[in-house]
Amino acid sequence: MSACSSDDDSSSSAAGGRNVDVIIVGLGPTGATAANLLGQRGVSTLVVERDDNIYPRQRAIASDEDAHRVWQNLGLFDEMSETMSSDIRVHFKHGNRTFMSMQGNDSRDQGVPGTAFYHQPELERVLRQGIGRFPMVDTVVGMEAVGLNQNADSVTVTLRPVDGGPEQKVTGRYVIACDGGSSSIRKLSGIGLPGRHIEEQWFDIQLRAWYDLPTDAPLDFTFISDPKRPGVDCPCPMGYHRVEYRVNKGESVEQLQSEAGLRGLLAERGIDYDQVEIFRSWGYTFHIRQAERWRDRRVFLAGDAAHIMPPFAGQGVSSGVRDVANLVWKIDAVLNAHAGEDLLDSYEPERRPNVEKLTKFSLAIGGTVMLGSRIASHLRDAVFIAAARVPLLGGWMTGIGPKPLYRLGTSGGFFARGGSRRRSLRGEFIKQPWVSGADHTPVRLDTVLDNRWAWVGFRESPIPAALAAAGVAEIRLDRASAIADHNVAAGHHVDTERILERQLRRGRVHAVLVRPDRFIYAGDREMTRSDIERVAAAVVTGPADAQLSNAGSR
Repeated sequence: MSACSSDDDSSSSAAGGRNVDVIIVGLGPTGATAANLLGQRGVSTLVVERDDNIYPRQRAIASDEDAHRVWQNLGLFDEMSETMSSDIRVHFKHGNRTFMSMQGNDSRDQGVPGTAFYHQPELERVLRQGIGRFPMVDTVVGMEAVGLNQNADSVTVTLRPVDGGPEQKVTGRYVIACDGGSSSIRKLSGIGLPGRHIEEQWFDIQLRAWYDLPTDAPLDFTFISDPKRPGVDCPCPMGYHRVEYRVNKGESVEQLQSEAGLRGLLAERGIDYDQVEIFRSWGYTFHIRQAERWRDRRVFLAGDAAHIMPPFAGQGVSSGVRDVANLVWKIDAVLNAHAGEDLLDSYEPERRPNVEKLTKFSLAIGGTVMLGSRIASHLRDAVFIAAARVPLLGGWMTGIGPKPLYRLGTSGGFFARGGSRRRSLRGEFIKQPWVSGADHTPVRLDTVLDNRWAWVGFRESPIPAALAAAGVAEIRLDRASAIADHNVAAGHHVDTERILERQLRRGRVHAVLVRPDRFIYAGDREMTRSDIERVAAAVVTGPADAQLSNAGSR
């Protein structure tokens, strides 16, 4: 087998009898990101995908800073950015009046764009080609999972060719199910997907715009917040354009897909049917579901296989990326360090709270857009316009403020167990500023962190000897004044914007211990000896493919 290209032409016949560390089922953005993360860590991996080629329909259009930081550290975000739009403005419009506008650029000091829009097939092309850098990651297409069997040490997946042929078996230490909302792996594992779907049907039109949108031009995304027909209008990169509408009573998807129906709908948005190329149109309903559990022994669910959220906040792809970024380093620690299996139990408790918060956030946006009453809609408009004029509140509303902060759940998570401090930074992303060393060359902090445990702090709080002995890296910080004095010590770094200094001051610490996924395990004032021993057991001393371990982290 070979790592897949954009055409996914790898042979399915080579799958049978394989033994690997990890089997990934599904090669959408979540599965492809997981494959890159595992390859970066030198973990032998087999990726199984049902479709022969990248799905041509643009299902997702948006990603955020959390996903961008993961892709940056995989060395792929620069190429992705070439066809992305990251200068995003979001508008809520009722008739001819815009009652609120928001900027999508803020990333809460993560050092990457806060929001980006893309053409999903192009995003997947970059992710899949990235897998080709890693010889320990193989892909097989045209196969679907039809059987699953686990024992104490491994899990065997039975594969069947989609176009017919004999079944084959592959065995791995773990399986990551990235095969979407209808996940066969989830069903084979006997895991339910409770929740609900919104009965209201919507209609989506994907077209190629009559103009070419430059990647550096601002992109205006509009929520059509009109009770007569709510919808979404989204110009996309590479000249694509999507419009979505609620299907009103008395209408059917079949009627709307006719030429007359399409002409009428596009005319509502001022789009001339004769001046665009329509690629696809389809009807759909929203689902809100979460798997009963995200782990069954050696099987893990990620992305839509674990949770399906409403589309209004555009968090589907980013949530899947968050899942596998949280999971992969833990699998690596169990496989290649001395971490116990209980480390993997922390996956769901850390990730589920964020998914639940984002689901509520997305529903709140949907509720704002889909008010059915004309009177309620005008009242909503007036409230938002008035609130936006209030100092501080207006800035919070029109920026990243309403979006839930991505913090991991610490109850049941892999964090220090020492006494909880009111301002603890546990479960929080470490910020990513530009930092400069003795040669004054600025680099992103993640380039220095690499994919490893790291002690980051000022000289007042050096790394504990036990952590250093276990292989934890030490990133020593000098105060910003050291740059002005040309006095940065060898091996030290300075954050001239003082972003890290402010974060540590807010947590009332001089140093933090950072996990391989860039989340803070604990501050220097809240770790016990047992906390240090837990970390020492989970440290992987070095990536198997060092030359790619920090590729693109710039």
